[in-house]
Amino acid sequence: MDAAESVKNALVGVITGIFMMLPGASGATVTVVFGIYERLIHALTGIRNIMADFRFLLTLGIGVLIGVLICAKGLDFIIDSYEVPLMFFFATLILVQIPDIKKQSDDGNKVTSMNILAFAAGFLVMVGVLILGLTAGDQMESPGFIVLLLAGMVYVVCAISPGISGSTMLLALGLFTPVIEGIGDLELGTLLPFGIGAVIGVILFAKIIDRCVTEHRKSTYFAILGLTFGSVVTVIIDAALKIDGDDILPACALCAVLGVILGYGMHLFSRYYVSSKGE
Repeated sequence: MDAAESVKNALVGVITGIFMMLPGASGATVTVVFGIYERLIHALTGIRNIMADFRFLLTLGIGVLIGVLICAKGLDFIIDSYEVPLMFFFATLILVQIPDIKKQSDDGNKVTSMNILAFAAGFLVMVGVLILGLTAGDQMESPGFIVLLLAGMVYVVCAISPGISGSTMLLALGLFTPVIEGIGDLELGTLLPFGIGAVIGVILFAKIIDRCVTEHRKSTYFAILGLTFGSVVTVIIDAALKIDGDDILPACALCAVLGVILGYGMHLFSRYYVSSKGE
């Protein structure tokens, strides 16, 4: 891996980290769009694979950490001030990525009933997440060590599943605010248990996803498509339910357009990223 590829991996990591922290957005979807999802999951399935692809994981991980910290520092203000327009922004941003994800499922074979069922299952998972989010209670003020450890496990399982927003799940569980504040303030009491839980979640879940991609590639990517398409629908529904008055509609429309523009820019960057790796 040369220096240029390391820089590109770090940039993809920054984008992934930002998406990971925003409710309704999926960092794993970014890795699918940029064609590194399978490599990432396979690299996380054991010590031997980690060491074999260590430089890739290191550069990507540094980028993710930067993106997470950038987002955590300003997320409370952004969500409090522009939550609904931001949701429309991410809905269109994710929507533009769907054709790129569809390409990942193309293997030359016809679509089967199992592929369709996988898509439906992915979509229904997101409907469940929407219902859970709509029925979420107040955010916890001081969650304990065990709660944060379990939150880290749940978060990372969602974070490495394309289409599912780990932050949305934290929001539904009432843990989004304390986790974001803990990360933003670099509180060890939050970072340690949450980080341990995240590592456990990766160890337990990465092998499952790697096996699914290896043995059932087309159905796995159709499930990812269902998750991604479902995330767009659920984010739009959630945003529409939060609209209070007509004054916010121009901002929502503007953010939706900006999402399309940035999404197309990500599409072009992903094409450059993939093509440059093949040179």
